[in-house]
Amino acid sequence: MKAISALVLLVAGGFAYFQPMRWLIESWRVNPYYKHGVIVVLVSIAYAVFKIVRSEKAENQGHHWIYFLTASIVLYLIGFQTGLNFLKTVPIFLTLLAIAHLLGDYLPARSLRFPILFPIIVIPVPFLPELTAFLQFFMADLSTGILQVFGYEIVAEGATIYLPNATFVIGEPSSGIQSLVALLTLMVPVVYFTKTSLKKKTLLYLMIVPVAMLGNLLRIVTLFLVGYYYGEAVAADFWHDIGGVLFYFSSLIFLFILWYLIVYGCRRTQPNPA
Repeated sequence: MKAISALVLLVAGGFAYFQPMRWLIESWRVNPYYKHGVIVVLVSIAYAVFKIVRSEKAENQGHHWIYFLTASIVLYLIGFQTGLNFLKTVPIFLTLLAIAHLLGDYLPARSLRFPILFPIIVIPVPFLPELTAFLQFFMADLSTGILQVFGYEIVAEGATIYLPNATFVIGEPSSGIQSLVALLTLMVPVVYFTKTSLKKKTLLYLMIVPVAMLGNLLRIVTLFLVGYYYGEAVAADFWHDIGGVLFYFSSLIFLFILWYLIVYGCRRTQPNPA
């Protein structure tokens, strides 16, 4: 009976989620921030298969599947009413999780929660163009403000930055969204699989966004400094790409340092018993 119910849910979900799934796949194809979406899904599938193969016994999940199915229906209806594709796409994975729990007699449903829900991180968030535009202007104002404090002649007009010998435009890549999405994709599994308290995990999750934004801000500031001292050509042709890679990996390394300090740094070595 449960197998039949799971099959009905799968078929019904296929019809209900056809448009959101098509939108998601198209977003992975054209959106530069989420082109790694297919890779995330393939990794999730591989990990799910690994957990299924390695599971020794099924888990009794009770009626947990009802909760996930209810959440998926509610979110889908809200997304349908508001027209937000994000809210219509998240229920795809909640429904898959409901099916896994419905088949809890055959599948390690609890162990499959992460690989099933992890692809949600590569669903394009609502109002992404508006958020990108806001961050462009915000980064322009903040970076020029920092340099003005130190006496540099620099002026921001919208997303356009004027130096005495150079002019820059804070484009979409400089908004920081791309590095933020990439850092989230890498760090969320690290934090999830870390054996530590929920409080420390929550703190680590919360640190990802400010660290990503700080790294992007420092990249922009150094770009302006290179342009100020060495000219627009050097900054645009050399430092723009090199600095992007450098500060991305610097942000990643800094997050790992924070991860180590938060998880292991406060542990005290226990004295050996006499």
